[in-house]
Amino acid sequence: MKYDVAIIGAGPAGSSAAKTLSSSGLRTLIIDPCDRKKVCAGILTAQYARKYRIDETYLERELKGVRLSFRDIKAEITYKNAVEYSVDRASYDSFNLSEAIAEGTLLKKDSALSIEEKDSSVVIRTAKEQIIADYAIVAAGVSDMSRLCGGVEKYAFCVQQKKALKPDDYFEMNLMRGGYSWTAPKRYHVITGTTSPVNYPDIPGEKGLIPLGPVKKTYSRRYLLAGDAAGLVSPFEGEGIYYARRSGEIAAEILSGAIAGKNTLSEYQARWKKEFDFFSLSVISRMLSNDVMLEAFVRAVRDDGRFNKLVEGILIKENNRYVKDIRLLVETFDPLIRII
Repeated sequence: MKYDVAIIGAGPAGSSAAKTLSSSGLRTLIIDPCDRKKVCAGILTAQYARKYRIDETYLERELKGVRLSFRDIKAEITYKNAVEYSVDRASYDSFNLSEAIAEGTLLKKDSALSIEEKDSSVVIRTAKEQIIADYAIVAAGVSDMSRLCGGVEKYAFCVQQKKALKPDDYFEMNLMRGGYSWTAPKRYHVITGTTSPVNYPDIPGEKGLIPLGPVKKTYSRRYLLAGDAAGLVSPFEGEGIYYARRSGEIAAEILSGAIAGKNTLSEYQARWKKEFDFFSLSVISRMLSNDVMLEAFVRAVRDDGRFNKLVEGILIKENNRYVKDIRLLVETFDPLIRII
């Protein structure tokens, strides 16, 4: 059987793309072994909560804001007009996949090993068979499969642990040069994660890789890269799930248009770049790349109410002030940057 679109990966990007494509009547297949646990804090940000429905099936805890720290300096941002959610990532992925299947998506529990572009199709070789489709979406995270397609090459190493600690209602990030650690409260416990730019931290736990920004090219003649495979993650915001789900939807819309002869796949990159402001976020990440700036940043969040509100606006992306708030943040720290 030849499919209209084959999707490699059943995470937020793959499942959202499949649901969108199947609801449009296209023959859609997801290829995923469904045997891997995703290393993820499991946070649905304020931006996500405004756009998508939250289901009790995977909900763990409603969050009030974020706590930031650098060494012994601590700051707290309590959201005034927004809410975030902590979720069970496995249940969240299962829910999204079931929604795609309910729309008519087929699932093959298999591992994709390679993809080859032909003049009028793509050929995907799996551990069990060969699959042919008109187009494909590669949403396989940071993996060998994604790298074969020009996916993420720059990433951080992460180790995640479950701890029997009493949770509260704040997501916590401990900032450090070249990485960070985080604590995500769940219903009855917390999940902690520690990252490193060079290798896995020498602590017990589940290991995973976190992309460090978008790849240069997220499209080819017959396939698109979405979610983590495309590097669509913002470490500054602790945001990945929203970008994954939304990029999957955009990829599906572009492929639907291509199948109907209305557009080309190259338009995908222009679409997500227009919607996701990764350039400004990368400026902030570079700005906070040394200890002096990190200390000044956390102190300002703690001591300056106006600055606290400014960072809150960037994190929750409230209304149309988001880009303006980023510019104000950069301008605020510009004198210190020049001194350093």
